Amino acid sequence: MEDPAASSATPSASPSVIPAGQPFVPVITGGDVGAYSLAREFHEAYGVISAVVPTSLNRNLKHSAILEAFPAGPMTEEQPVIDALVRVAGQLRGEPRRPLLLLASYDHLVRFAVRHRETLEAAGYTVPYPGEDALDAAALKENFYALCEQYGVPYPKTATYDAGSHTPEAARRFAAGLGLTYPVILKAGDGGAWADIRFEGRRKVHIIEGANTGTGAGTDADTGTGGAAEVEALLGKASAAGYRGALIVQEMVPGPDSQLGIATFFRDRTGSTRLVSYGEVIVEDHAPGLEGNARAVLASAHPVIADQGTTLMDALDWHGFAMFDTKIDPRTGVAQFLEMNPRLGRNHYYLTAAGANPAPYLVEEYLNVDLKTDQRLDEGWVTTTGPALITTIPLSLVDQYATDAQRQRIRQAKRAGRVVRPFSYPADRDLRRELYLRAAELKARRVFHDHPAPRD
Repeated sequence: MEDPAASSATPSASPSVIPAGQPFVPVITGGDVGAYSLAREFHEAYGVISAVVPTSLNRNLKHSAILEAFPAGPMTEEQPVIDALVRVAGQLRGEPRRPLLLLASYDHLVRFAVRHRETLEAAGYTVPYPGEDALDAAALKENFYALCEQYGVPYPKTATYDAGSHTPEAARRFAAGLGLTYPVILKAGDGGAWADIRFEGRRKVHIIEGANTGTGAGTDADTGTGGAAEVEALLGKASAAGYRGALIVQEMVPGPDSQLGIATFFRDRTGSTRLVSYGEVIVEDHAPGLEGNARAVLASAHPVIADQGTTLMDALDWHGFAMFDTKIDPRTGVAQFLEMNPRLGRNHYYLTAAGANPAPYLVEEYLNVDLKTDQRLDEGWVTTTGPALITTIPLSLVDQYATDAQRQRIRQAKRAGRVVRPFSYPADRDLRRELYLRAAELKARRVFHDHPAPRD
């Protein structure tokens, strides 16, 4: 789940980096750019130091003065994760007890927190996520698409296979009768469960080219293999590896990464949507194992997506943050909703770059603490429009993949001083971190040379 470059180095066992008098502690599970971004945002807003609970102390977290790392080992099984969080709480909560705000960087860690809410609350945590019924309706993709269908929110044409009832004959019938136009993608309905399984050739998202016959047969005259055979084989591999959830086969929305969008919402417990935002993805990673991780996001606005996302949040009676992945179909100009994440996404720092730091939304909604600050959220609906750019790759690569319209707004963001590298925080400067960031940018050039993003 962590950065492939993660190190197994062990940090100091002392938790003394977090002052005993600090009024609350954000406890952030994960170790990617989203976890560091949260620690940065809480430090920017309140000057507090966060506790980060990763699998191991990786280079995203090393030599940082704004966080204390508490490595927990593999975080794929529920009980070890809960046990680790209870241990961390014992080190942090202090006397009198101060609030611990638990924030998860992955969908399966959100589910663990929700499922063990009682244990975690007894340990001192505040868990800012709704119940498991809402989580199932949002995060399980087959349920999410049913919700989209009910409320008229566009999503790609989809077929769902129940891997829990897999037989070779069932897979053969399903693949032969898809009725979808190739190319299609195959992905897991339960991303957390998918992360736990391994088989040769496994990807986060599989792209199956087939043939554009529109029949679902997917016969490829050149190879004699065809899309249906590839779908059938993947269904069998996933089932044999132990996956028992839904498998989603979906028509692939054409177009480059620059058609992708990230829509982030915050809805409070009274039912009021407080924050609506939209970020245009410039380019994603396309290296094996990293597919789908955005590397540059441009804060923007999309009123239609804002309205549709608000409709879904209301239908779920969701509270807290949620993020929708979308893609604009260049054939129609219509934004298709791809999935919902029940949390802030890994690239959510575009919110802060555009002027809407998410930390105060969480603190004011969920914690009862006197922070002795004049900082208060604006009343009513807030939306981010940018322009503001966040990037974890060199700007020359961003420019290479941006559209002409995006390049114009990137220039505006530069003039406004709103081009931000999430890991490059002036209050967290360390020569070793700076050298790592430069090395990571050089590595990005090599990765994009070897695995370029499609341009159409």
